[in-house]
Amino acid sequence: KERISREFGTPAVVIDLDRVERNIRRVQEICESRGVLNRPHIKTHKSPVLAKMQIAAGANGITCQKLGEAEIMADAGIENILVSYNLIGAARSGRLASLRRRADVIVSADNPVTLAAYAEAAKAVEAPVGVVIECNTGRKRAGVETPAEAIHLAKIIRDTDGLEFRGLLFYPTEQAWDAAQRFYDEAVVGLKSLGLEASIVSTGGTPNLPNVGKLAGATEHRPGTYI
Repeated sequence: KERISREFGTPAVVIDLDRVERNIRRVQEICESRGVLNRPHIKTHKSPVLAKMQIAAGANGITCQKLGEAEIMADAGIENILVSYNLIGAARSGRLASLRRRADVIVSADNPVTLAAYAEAAKAVEAPVGVVIECNTGRKRAGVETPAEAIHLAKIIRDTDGLEFRGLLFYPTEQAWDAAQRFYDEAVVGLKSLGLEASIVSTGGTPNLPNVGKLAGATEHRPGTYI
């Protein structure tokens, strides 16, 4: 600590890379052992260097919270990016269209207004924009409240030029996985009636690592703070 203070001044960020590498391997092994892909959320470290370490260890792309984060990751050559929060202003400003030209960015939505903004971006770039529907199962941050709402949005996506339905996004509380399963099961029935299938069924985050793979049908998990 004295050397760090003397050479760099304080406060200073100190990274124990041995520990970082162990944590990356540990969570990757958890996801692989439970049969789901690992799509880490980079909002806690915001570093392309660390994101590339996660991908090199086996992560299937990354998750971002904001378009600005996704832009930085795309600039670093990372292409498989999921933005897990509604984008409206950034979509309408042309930034989403610009990013879509460089990377297969997948965006999240829980309302028709957001979908309309995504459709505008898709039209501007003349390329489809993939969308996952965020589903609230107890966290009360964002997301549709019922499977019927998810099915309604999926129908809008299906019927809107430029939009592609990619799947469902969940972040259950640690105790709400049974509710998430019921939500998912009902949503799947409705999606099938529309001729749709969720290729991505994403769960999150680090506090739910003990529950990884517990949702039957999940394809990936989004841990964030584990590094």
